Amino acid sequence: MPVSAHDVADEIRRRLGDVGSVKLQKLLYYAQGWHVAHTGEPMFREAIKAWVNGPVVADLWADEKHQRGRPSPRALDDAALATVEYVVERYGHLSGPDLIRMTHDEDPWREVSESDDPATPPNPEITHEALARWFRNDKDYKWFQSEVERLRRRTDIYSFAPLDRTPDLEAAIARAQRGERVRQTRPG
Repeated sequence: MPVSAHDVADEIRRRLGDVGSVKLQKLLYYAQGWHVAHTGEPMFREAIKAWVNGPVVADLWADEKHQRGRPSPRALDDAALATVEYVVERYGHLSGPDLIRMTHDEDPWREVSESDDPATPPNPEITHEALARWFRNDKDYKWFQSEVERLRRRTDIYSFAPLDRTPDLEAAIARAQRGERVRQTRPG
């Protein structure tokens, strides 16, 4: 079951710090796009809309702008964490304006925002199908698939003590899922 875009935003901010709203919105778009292309399922449940400055998770944007409540936090699974890691590595160094320009050149945003159909609503939704089609055709898609699978299979938790004698096991697991190396040795 998909998590909330808030959960994905938290993970992006944890890795990059305060990235600003524009950059965060574009990184969420890339995370959703790569994830749905790879797994066939959305990473987060909120819709992505085609706004003037590119793709936006409108619900998250409104929640943060108006300081509204958010859903209860949920942990990202290994596939989602691997996708976020890939997105942060590939796009994290770019600025908000750079990402706006990139998304404006991509079919998922262009197809709905530049439509001549008078029935097209303002800020139309970018569908998961459009994302999957675009990202599966990216020149790096095959490499992305292998990289995500490698990241998902990575095992960095070493524990030799019984679970009841392993302090902070859940914290160690969470750190390992974030890509940090965790070593637990046998208690004295």
